[in-house]
Amino acid sequence: MGDVFLTLLLSALGLLLVSAGIEDARSRNIANWKNAAIALLAPLWWWANGLGLWPDVAIQLCIASLVLTFFVGAYALGQMGGGDVKLLAALALWLPAQPLLGMLVLMSLVGGALTVVMLAERWTQLRGGITALPWRTIAPVALAFAILLALGWAGWPGFVALAASQPVFAGLGVMIVLGAIGVGLIGAMRAARRGGILPETPYGVAIAISTLLILREPIFNQFT
Repeated sequence: MGDVFLTLLLSALGLLLVSAGIEDARSRNIANWKNAAIALLAPLWWWANGLGLWPDVAIQLCIASLVLTFFVGAYALGQMGGGDVKLLAALALWLPAQPLLGMLVLMSLVGGALTVVMLAERWTQLRGGITALPWRTIAPVALAFAILLALGWAGWPGFVALAASQPVFAGLGVMIVLGAIGVGLIGAMRAARRGGILPETPYGVAIAISTLLILREPIFNQFT
């Protein structure tokens, strides 16, 4: 019964994430009820996993508060929507520190890749042809993300080990990576605006994809 209940909770989370990602891709908006549902299901997840109020639940609430505070800053800078920030905070109620750090790294990489694709698509629409793509802007950003993906793939086992043994250092490393990617994205956005392109990255899609990747083992291998 316990495994069945955990699977039902994870399935509900997966469906909500897919729905939120589709909605964000279509309308750049995530309904408040979806974020609220994810947040309200978290206590059931805690109970099903046997978390105690102290210190387990208290730590999870602290993590969620830190995530909310950090990404409210991204919202204030106009780099992320309010629905995206709420979704991240709600997911932080579910994910322990190590999976959460992995999800944030994946989110930043997927979000950056989506931004590059949207820059190329938007420029093509405005300039009327593939030959008009601003490769001086797109190529360096794409190359940077390709390098980050390669480094991430090569160093993922080491990062997981570090997150397990030294979560503080791993967290600082993630914040540095996110900051560097954020600076790169801001630069790309400014260059795009100067060229008449105003893309709005669907971070809800990136969040949904990265979380599902992190949760793929519990969702699909619950009974193995």
